[in-house]
Amino acid sequence: MGKNTEITFFTEEHGKNLPTVRIKKAVLKDFKSVEYGEIVFNCGKQFVPYDTESDILGIYGQNGSGKTSFIEALAILDDLMSGLSVDGVYADCIAVGKEFAELEFVFDLQYPDGRIREATYGFCMGKKALTSEEIHDRYKDAPPDYDPPETGHKVVIFNEKFYLLWEDASKKQIIIDTSSKDIAFTPDTKRKAIAGNGKNTLVSLEVNKQLAYSKSKSFIFMNKTLSVFNDNDNTNVFFQVLIELRHFARHYLYVVDTKSSGMIRLNFALPIYTSSGRLLLQTDTNRPMIIEETAFEEIKDVIGTISLVLSQLVPGLSIDIKKVSDTLSSKGNPAAACIMVAFRDGKELPLKCESDGVRKIISVLHLITAAFNEKSVTVAIDEFDAGIFEYLLGEILQAMEESGKGQFIFTSHNLRPLEVISKKFLYFTTTNPQNRYIRLRKISATNNLRDTYFREIIVNEQEEEIYNRTKRFKIVSALKKAGGPYHG
Repeated sequence: MGKNTEITFFTEEHGKNLPTVRIKKAVLKDFKSVEYGEIVFNCGKQFVPYDTESDILGIYGQNGSGKTSFIEALAILDDLMSGLSVDGVYADCIAVGKEFAELEFVFDLQYPDGRIREATYGFCMGKKALTSEEIHDRYKDAPPDYDPPETGHKVVIFNEKFYLLWEDASKKQIIIDTSSKDIAFTPDTKRKAIAGNGKNTLVSLEVNKQLAYSKSKSFIFMNKTLSVFNDNDNTNVFFQVLIELRHFARHYLYVVDTKSSGMIRLNFALPIYTSSGRLLLQTDTNRPMIIEETAFEEIKDVIGTISLVLSQLVPGLSIDIKKVSDTLSSKGNPAAACIMVAFRDGKELPLKCESDGVRKIISVLHLITAAFNEKSVTVAIDEFDAGIFEYLLGEILQAMEESGKGQFIFTSHNLRPLEVISKKFLYFTTTNPQNRYIRLRKISATNNLRDTYFREIIVNEQEEEIYNRTKRFKIVSALKKAGGPYHG
């Protein structure tokens, strides 16, 4: 699976010995409602050979308590390590009253020859007002009758840090620290090793640092910076780990946020995740979609894979992408006019007639299949349970725990998974913004975790309160005071 075919920087020999990468720890500071939150994945608590079992993280908690925040932090990480710009919508993720947020992620890298390395990537994220030119550029493709806003913000990334613990080091070392105002990054010894020390090199690095800041990108992972490192010494261990992490982000890390769920619920489009990235297949119109022939065959293969598994999850249901006619794309290339169809017990109907839950399953099923079969894949899905029957939800997660190979991260309100997957895979949000994520403690293996969770909400025997108490009589009173459409 992959997201693009851009330059990889890999030599032929390096490309044959790439590691399996997994996220083992994440720390959020001043990010939305999270003043401080730390999650250590199961693979971060114990050594797990990645060809033996999957790694799962489920996050539970009441509304507004930090579940979606964690998925959005992963989405930002994915963009930065892929060398992409962070979308301006994430500027609102900085906690109210704070100048910036801090995010840090720790990765475990396991190599085919048995070597194990640990890499840490952290950064600060602030926001900056857009200039009039930037506002114009952002909305240049908007419809003629659209009135763009006069103000807006973009994300700025700064104080990036990259640490590494590798086979020749006795402890984790700082490799890149961009917090200096006088030079692109320190320490000097590591900079000389990874980039060289020529005058032109130092100038190029400083220019790249300023460019990354203005473009909402990571200085460390942007193409121009990696090109400097590559030209200096493409066998340097620090450089090689950086491009391995970028390869992971581009080809094996997939984050599905609530924006995708919104498009599905509105019947506007069906996001499908393929080796070319995310594709939006129209479902809100009776007019055929126009897809270039080169992409059509790949999409048809993906839909076939999805349909194979779908028929087992929803008996009697299958899907297909149906070519209506041959045509030309807007670029003049050979294309197919096609529509998405579903088959219920052999009867064809438009896919848009299916429920939100079915279309949600279809959208993410290719990713679930990849995480189940491929140890290198990490998939994160916000509100995984939205519209999905709870028994089916439990079946999918139980199959992932018992036989899966990759890393699967999800948030959910539905409590069925608490009954079927191990507690070692579960975190719960708290009412304390300074300690936002915890595991439930003093829970025996024989306890029903769903029942235990309800009990903890009531009696609160954990180190932190996990539910901000609501009172039914106050809810009733508020509903009466608010009235309704016929009030007054």
